[in-house]
Amino acid sequence: MKKFLTLILTAFMTLTAVFGLTACKNDDSLAMGKEMVKYNTQLEAIAQLGNSVDAVVIDSIMGGYYTVFGDYAGQIAIVPNLTLAQEEYGIAAKKGSLAFMSEINKALIALNNNGTMATIANTFGVSESLSISSATINPYASATDNSWNAIKNTGTIVVGITIFAPIAFYNGATIAENLTGFDIELAKAVVAYLNTTYDLSLNVQFQVINWDQKEALLENGSIDLVWNGMTITEQRSNDMCISVPYLYNKQVAIVPISEVNNYTDKESFKNAIIGVEAGSAGESVVSGK
Repeated sequence: MKKFLTLILTAFMTLTAVFGLTACKNDDSLAMGKEMVKYNTQLEAIAQLGNSVDAVVIDSIMGGYYTVFGDYAGQIAIVPNLTLAQEEYGIAAKKGSLAFMSEINKALIALNNNGTMATIANTFGVSESLSISSATINPYASATDNSWNAIKNTGTIVVGITIFAPIAFYNGATIAENLTGFDIELAKAVVAYLNTTYDLSLNVQFQVINWDQKEALLENGSIDLVWNGMTITEQRSNDMCISVPYLYNKQVAIVPISEVNNYTDKESFKNAIIGVEAGSAGESVVSGK
């Protein structure tokens, strides 16, 4: 019997390592649901709808895409009239990298003003979520630290991402040449702008990361930017150097389409097992922390 229990425990630990799954069971301290299950990505959480979880709390930009396109179209739905949080996306660099982020901001504002950002947004269906305008001000315009010179010297900007449409996804195959999405194409456009403006030859490289480790990866230099639909929070603003907001977003609840009429407000999820991405704004909504 002891050997059997050991085998079961080993199998569970293996699954946890492979799928990045952790659970907070029957936790009365949760702000939503009776149990929270954490996954490495929002897409992994969606994949468990109707199986391991009753609902997922994710970004509205992603939820709106997957309810209409891809393998889950017609199978899942956003719970109507239920906005769990209002937020904005930002791009993050290592804390103190003000001069580098100043150049990112400058490029974002210029691409908005010349229509490039709108063109990219139209391609991926996020036009109504753009938050940069002609009135946006670069708060780091006078920065003089060495972070931008350091990037120019390396010649490469490494961008940390996770895979979720329409922000960053593989267009038909899991090879780098087919990586696309709003943030991917916007990052390429920003680097192209910087190259043209300063007569540089910077390259951009995209690296899939564990979202829960983004701060550590910036700090140790494994990546130069987190550019992946990252919600701006006070804590992240303290821990990282964050760009001007460039997209609006909400946290929403996604459920199987056959169950959508069973949910109307947060209270209606009191007996639900809810999936989230570890380290995400969705986790904060469900945990209340």
